[in-house]
Amino acid sequence: MTKRKWVITVLLFLVLFFGRRYSVEAAKQQEGRVLFISSYSYAWETVPQQMEGIRQTLGHEVVVDYQFMDTRNVNTEESERLFYERLKYFLQMSSAYDVVIVGDDAALNFALKYRQELFPEIPVIFEGINNAGTAETASEDPLICGVIESLSYKNTLQLAMDLFPEATQVVGILDNTVTGDGERIEFYKYSSQFPELEFKEINASQLSKEELIHQVSELGKESILVYIMCSEDGDGNTYTAAESAQMISSNAKIPTFSVISIGMGNGLLGGEMVSHRQMGAIAADMAQQIINGTNPAELTLRSDSPRAFCFDENVMKRFNIKAADLPRDMEIINHKEAFFEQHKSVVQVSVVTVCILLFLIVGLTVDNRRKKKMNEAISKANAKLQYTSRYDVLTTLLNRRSFMEDVEQHIAEHKKFGLIMYDLDNFKHINDTYGHNEGDMVLRELAGRSKKLVDEKMQVYRLAGDEFVAIVVDDRPEIVENYAKAIRETFRKPYRIAGGEKYLHSSIGMAMYPQDGYNSTELISSVDKAMYTVKNSGKNGMAFYQEGM
Repeated sequence: MTKRKWVITVLLFLVLFFGRRYSVEAAKQQEGRVLFISSYSYAWETVPQQMEGIRQTLGHEVVVDYQFMDTRNVNTEESERLFYERLKYFLQMSSAYDVVIVGDDAALNFALKYRQELFPEIPVIFEGINNAGTAETASEDPLICGVIESLSYKNTLQLAMDLFPEATQVVGILDNTVTGDGERIEFYKYSSQFPELEFKEINASQLSKEELIHQVSELGKESILVYIMCSEDGDGNTYTAAESAQMISSNAKIPTFSVISIGMGNGLLGGEMVSHRQMGAIAADMAQQIINGTNPAELTLRSDSPRAFCFDENVMKRFNIKAADLPRDMEIINHKEAFFEQHKSVVQVSVVTVCILLFLIVGLTVDNRRKKKMNEAISKANAKLQYTSRYDVLTTLLNRRSFMEDVEQHIAEHKKFGLIMYDLDNFKHINDTYGHNEGDMVLRELAGRSKKLVDEKMQVYRLAGDEFVAIVVDDRPEIVENYAKAIRETFRKPYRIAGGEKYLHSSIGMAMYPQDGYNSTELISSVDKAMYTVKNSGKNGMAFYQEGM
């Protein structure tokens, strides 16, 4: 072979080798496209867990895009229509997807309703579905499959009966959301498996906050209390799982069991939990099989949600429940090691020889450093939890819980004070017209302006939505009115919305303690009536509570 032929042969080999390698790498970079439609927003506790399971299973080779319906905050026909229009435009502007994954019941219902218009002939994989009937019917379509979120009421209720054999009824905390309706069906299915128990529910959507707390506090040892879903009440207040779990468990005289991980660490005892991360991973694995060429009709509906027992040791101590009475393979949160647990190896080995004891001292030194770091991490986590329990995450103002505690403390100390309750007039129009992101920016701006008025007499709190309240520690109505005027004055400056400026207004109500109420419930009711009197009289005004409002 001549030198020229040899060089050509080497060049051809290099071209073929690196060209093939490049084509393989390029193929790896674009192995598929998946769209994940969530019923809620990223702020809802289970959504990041689902997304983590999807992302870890699909890896970086598969493109994953996310769309959020946010039905937890707004669930109307108009919000559904707006989401439909936005998603339709998004799909028109995007490359085609190989698979659509839908998370939770609202997203599945949406996909079933608009599938032929938005993504016909594209396989749909569902996960986190509480309504098993809807999931089973949907999976009859050869292009639809997924995993049902089957909560383990059976094992949790059996455990509860073993712990409290005197119980005659099981009471579920539920609401009227889409997820709550699905769980209601599943909850009552188990009544036939436990004929010795009467199945009842406390429907948070039909009760005021005070009525909800009262009904929970009335339950005694004859009841097994199960926290299922409580994201709203009859007054229109919305709650995160952490807030509602804390509210329910702190007012209950009996342990609060749970079959879902969200809300754990906030007073719930626990039970057999569903893993939302693993459910997301199962759905992603099905999507990966489809991308790799599997016919969707060959996939099998999964009704066996991944589960594990989990309990809160703080709640166990509160109700004197021993670990020996619980399943051995359980996970315990808030666990604090006893002295013997920490030094068990020292106690056992110290009786052998001094040499082995010296060896263990070295081991314990390393172990103590590890525990110190662990305790520091737990302290930081507890500090963060303490902050979120008292402050509103969106506005950084003190939250409803802090407000109620401060009112009760002022009343207990016999202080005279006034309340100022105010909200944004026509705030729903802002959310519906410009979207919730712009609405949240307006709330943060209003909170920032209100915070500048805080001094030694006045403190400001966010109750819920666009509703704020201020406590003025002064017995003079004219002083309280001056602070209300200062709040109203903040609205003279326009708000920036969607790149423009708009002038907003507020309805303001005022009430004095003890003239307008001898306890917190009466006083808050009075100031609420004063504000809504202004709102019903044309808005953009302020008024003190008067008898007969």
